[in-house]
Amino acid sequence: MRLSILDPLVLPKGGSSSHALRTAIAMAQAVETLGFTRYWIVEHHDVAFEANPAPEVFAAALANATSRIRIGVGGVLLNHYSPYKVAEAMRTLNALFPGRIDVGIGRATAGPVADRALQVLRGAAEPDDHGARVEELIGWLGNDLPESSPFRDIKIMNDEPAGPLPWILAASEESAARAGSLGLGLACSAFHKPEQAPHSAAGYKASFQPSRYAAGLQAPQSFLAVRIILGETQDEAERLAMPVRAVFRQRRKPERIMVPQLPSLDESIEIMGGMVRSDDTPWPMFIVGTLERVKATLARMTEETGITEFMIQDFLDDPALRLRNYEILARALVS
Repeated sequence: MRLSILDPLVLPKGGSSSHALRTAIAMAQAVETLGFTRYWIVEHHDVAFEANPAPEVFAAALANATSRIRIGVGGVLLNHYSPYKVAEAMRTLNALFPGRIDVGIGRATAGPVADRALQVLRGAAEPDDHGARVEELIGWLGNDLPESSPFRDIKIMNDEPAGPLPWILAASEESAARAGSLGLGLACSAFHKPEQAPHSAAGYKASFQPSRYAAGLQAPQSFLAVRIILGETQDEAERLAMPVRAVFRQRRKPERIMVPQLPSLDESIEIMGGMVRSDDTPWPMFIVGTLERVKATLARMTEETGITEFMIQDFLDDPALRLRNYEILARALVS
């Protein structure tokens, strides 16, 4: 089994954004020595307790501070940006750190105000052209846009090999099928709509075609992104999971409440209306428990999907605790 990290760059208690960035660099160095495969950083906007508004910039610092682990801009919210400008940034990273950069391609809302702030034409409705933007970006990553493209003659670092490796962030079978049909990697979310994950994995395999793009793949690659809260006891794990449960409970409300900081245990219990115990569903939104429980859940997911790489997100704000958990998981699972 391979393990990777999806880091939201949560500010440690009493720490600043610069502290969170330095902590992430140290964490990437530590998990590299533990044998982790990738260290991806997410793109979020207007989240007060996360230090990750520009992952394409911070990825350079992470890659420079490590030597083997793959660094991922995971992902680029392409609905907000020009594919050409994104490709320029990604090609630059690829030239600096050849063979070590991943780019995860997704789309998401940052909230109505932040979405508007990210727009160039703020009075105009955004077109629903995500599929076209994805193909345009992939074409520029290998400098092989189709002949029908009006940008066919524009090249980005044409003397460098194709890359970086593109992945589609997928929470649905439709997105997974797009990854397969384009011959791209599948970064399959098992925490947005976890019950969809096995269908997404199956749809990807069924639709996969060797990519016609130089930056794409000739054989399928995929991993499952999961939220894991590990504890030495079940009770510890359930207490540690309460703040992240509360954060996402608030974010999913119709009024989209963005808490100013990661809540304490007591605040989380108040938000959730009491302690929430881990569930026994085959595809939980949060995998919460002891090492034995986590191992059993991941093994069941692998058996159902055939996927043997898991990208872990935990949303803990204690770096020492996070590293303890990663060490435990690495000893038990990394092969």
